[in-house]
Amino acid sequence: MNGKFLYIALVLVALISAVTGALVWRAVEDRGSGEQPALLVLPEPREIPPFELVDQEGGAYGPDRLRGQWSMLFFGFTHCPDICPGTLFDLQQLTARLEEENSSLATQVVFVSVDPERDTPDRLKNYVTYFSPEFIGVTGSHEQLLPLTRKLGIAYRISEHEDGAAEYAVDHSASVLLMDPQGRLYGVFPAPLDISAMAAELDGLDS
Repeated sequence: MNGKFLYIALVLVALISAVTGALVWRAVEDRGSGEQPALLVLPEPREIPPFELVDQEGGAYGPDRLRGQWSMLFFGFTHCPDICPGTLFDLQQLTARLEEENSSLATQVVFVSVDPERDTPDRLKNYVTYFSPEFIGVTGSHEQLLPLTRKLGIAYRISEHEDGAAEYAVDHSASVLLMDPQGRLYGVFPAPLDISAMAAELDGLDS
């Protein structure tokens, strides 16, 4: 994918993300909420297109891996200085809290890297398991990532850099997406995360 095409594609993703965000907020307003809830629920769960990524073990990661439990997806990159490690720490605290409270809800946390140039499966494995051995790390080429991020309303942008560069910036969405046991987008946990409120929202879901 050349630089010009990638830039245009990422701009389109950003626009779609803005529209998705507006629709989610309208749904919340229609519910008569006086303040922002921890979980913004879509009016109807959103089907996502088929996709094939690779996990931290080098295996295929597709829609079937999202079925059978609730999943929390976070998109970022391992060289992220603050948002990504902070969010994964929060999600580790959240899953630990659910376990302590003996929650019967089956959940998984999936970290999706939008920086495939640097984030190899081995690097992803070392990164996500630092936070929890149960966390899953996945990535793919931009051609594989874009159809998924576009449908989910996730925006990201890779800064201009030379091939093989070790340091460059990646801008990305900071929200955590909640997928239902059918592998559909159910709602969004907007940043900043509130662990107590998230735990309460998840505890209220059907397994």
